[in-house]
Amino acid sequence: MLSRSIGDKTSGRGKLFRFLLPVIFLLLPLFVLLAAKLSDCPHPLAEKDFSCRIYDKDGRLLRLSLTSDQKYRIRVRLAEIPPRAIDAVIEYEDRWFWRHPGVNPFSMLRALSSMLAGGRRLGGSTLTMQVARLSTGLKTDSPVGKLKQIWRAFCLEQHYSKEEILESYFNLAPYGGNVEGIASAARVYFHKDVSQLTEAESEALMLVPQNPVARRPSPGNRRFFEAVRRQWHGNGEYAPLRVFTPADLPFEAPHAAMELLGEMQRAGDDERHATIDARAQQKIETALSRFVARNGAYGLRNAAALLLHWPTMQVRALAGSASFANVGISGQVDGTRARRSPGSTLKPFIYALALEQGLIHPMTLLSDTPRSFSGYDPENFDHTFRGPIAAARALRASRNVPALSLAARLKNPSLYDFLRRAGVEFSSSEAHYGLSLVLGGAEVTLRELAGLYAMLANGGVWRPMMLAREDPDERVIRLLSREAAFVTLSMLEEDGPERQARSRSGATIPLRLKTGTSNGFRDAWTCGIVGPYVLAVWVGNFDNASNPLLVGGQTAAPLFVEMARTIAASEPMDDFFANPGDGVNVEKIPVCAATGDVDISLCGEHVETWFIPGVSPVKPSGVFRVIHVDRKSGLRACMPEAGRTERAVWEFWPSDLAALFAAAGLPKAPPPPFEAGCRGEAAIGNPPRIRQPKHGLTYHASLASGGQTSLVLMAHAEAGVHTLRWFVDGKHVGDTQPGQAMSWRTGAGKHHLLVSDDEGRTSARTVIVESVP
Repeated sequence: MLSRSIGDKTSGRGKLFRFLLPVIFLLLPLFVLLAAKLSDCPHPLAEKDFSCRIYDKDGRLLRLSLTSDQKYRIRVRLAEIPPRAIDAVIEYEDRWFWRHPGVNPFSMLRALSSMLAGGRRLGGSTLTMQVARLSTGLKTDSPVGKLKQIWRAFCLEQHYSKEEILESYFNLAPYGGNVEGIASAARVYFHKDVSQLTEAESEALMLVPQNPVARRPSPGNRRFFEAVRRQWHGNGEYAPLRVFTPADLPFEAPHAAMELLGEMQRAGDDERHATIDARAQQKIETALSRFVARNGAYGLRNAAALLLHWPTMQVRALAGSASFANVGISGQVDGTRARRSPGSTLKPFIYALALEQGLIHPMTLLSDTPRSFSGYDPENFDHTFRGPIAAARALRASRNVPALSLAARLKNPSLYDFLRRAGVEFSSSEAHYGLSLVLGGAEVTLRELAGLYAMLANGGVWRPMMLAREDPDERVIRLLSREAAFVTLSMLEEDGPERQARSRSGATIPLRLKTGTSNGFRDAWTCGIVGPYVLAVWVGNFDNASNPLLVGGQTAAPLFVEMARTIAASEPMDDFFANPGDGVNVEKIPVCAATGDVDISLCGEHVETWFIPGVSPVKPSGVFRVIHVDRKSGLRACMPEAGRTERAVWEFWPSDLAALFAAAGLPKAPPPPFEAGCRGEAAIGNPPRIRQPKHGLTYHASLASGGQTSLVLMAHAEAGVHTLRWFVDGKHVGDTQPGQAMSWRTGAGKHHLLVSDDEGRTSARTVIVESVP
């Protein structure tokens, strides 16, 4: 009975097991799928970062970066992949992809039986299983690893659509070496976007993921091309492929690309479209390389250049050094962002402000003579002075004293305020720089300088430059009137073929430029406008080493002209500034050639110049004056008298300018002296101008020398003045001729200095002398 009872129980359990077994077999997948549905399953691409792509303005790749795990991996959407490429992969890798739940048991059984039978090893992994392995880095060569892969595949299928899984595969599939994803493979091996893949290229890439080591595309990989031929054997005639390698990837406009790459990494972006024109970039880089090859033996080993399309403010070319790869010159430093002394390249903006404030027109007479500015005694680059000089000529010749004199007269804004509004970053206050700002006393960048010249081209409107289309900056700041901007550009224009370029359309393009040389010969600059571009060039050394050849007009200007002519010859362009254009209220008027006076009634030689009505100055210089001369005595008469006097036009040049005329072999005759009784008439004219002692200085008297010091007294005077009388604290101390110096010895104190010419006109100055040990 006991054995029967046990047998009945055993039989009952067997029946139960036979009943439950198929039930469990049927329900187990449902439980697995339910568990997969309830489990956490991050997106396959959630932890992946992607390569940054930088394109030029025409969509040409400039730079493809590596990811943080040193892969070329380009993010691609499924819609961007050609359907023939998708179909080829599904047909080759997983034809049941759209039907299975992540795992294909038939494929796995087939692969297992083939392995046990010792036959060719077949792959049993579905595309979903491959995504599971690639996204997590699973090791699937063990049973435990394979089970984890299967589980992960079930999870993916329960959380994401087939399209999302397929898209993940195309982003993660290995294509040999450090190339992952079909978009990266298309870019690395065929130098094209994935959407541009041909059928042959799609078929070729389809073969790689199954054996990425052996089938890695490269010109010398026979196994890759043999696999391609076998694939095409049954699909038609074999089409030869041109294959590249990662070493062939472009790295163009490296300084711009590196800058954008840094911005992209900070912003989390993976694609930018730079405003760079790859063709213009190549021309600029080639010119820099040739320049260094020609001049490297003379110590000129580095340079930088920036080409800016001023109508759009887009950077078309940027070369931060002569060679990015040259460690010897610190080539990876971006010279366009380095702050350097600009020399005289800021002078056009002094003249622009002077035009705006009604101080000058292009032919206004300026004085290029020795002057002192609060103890600062500037010289010109050639250590000479040219005397009276027209404003336009003074700008083009880069004369220092006229520019300083104008800068000292600027108000609301001053040069400092103007530059600060234009985006120039100063490290110190305006008082710190003083007038040294005119001659490069503050540092600027090549980019800031190019932006200033673009402001002139844009009619006085400053806008920030743009390096990528994704970074628009809509700021607009009017800094000058359109009239002042146009006239300034006209003042920079020089006649002669050495300052011209010819465009591809045959048009003559003036090169309106300004050179600059920093103190100590450490920087040579040239910046100017050629057609629709601003071109800025710097030559120097990043280690700040000086070189006597670092002179703007001798070194940077020839390089500028070479680049400008190359750019102009490559495209059709016109001269945008030959005429003022609509809405620019300027006109050409005749002025006196010698003085720039608008009143030409006393002047024999006339020239035309641009004039801003209601703004440009009309006050006469006073050089040409009508005098009345006694016919018998030759003396100047007090009043005209019919029959006794005759009218004469005389040139009244101040004594300092008259001395320069005489030194040049062009002596100016002084006017005849007045006849007796003409004191009131004689007093008409300018008073003497004290040159020494200097205004704004405090002088020292040493106690070791008895508390006394010697000061120089010197002044210039109106034409016709013969004697200057000097008075200190009301006491007469001596007489001089205009321009003649005399010594005056004095002690500590505050002294009132006065000089009077022989016509009674006076000037005064306060002189402070302090005692020192």
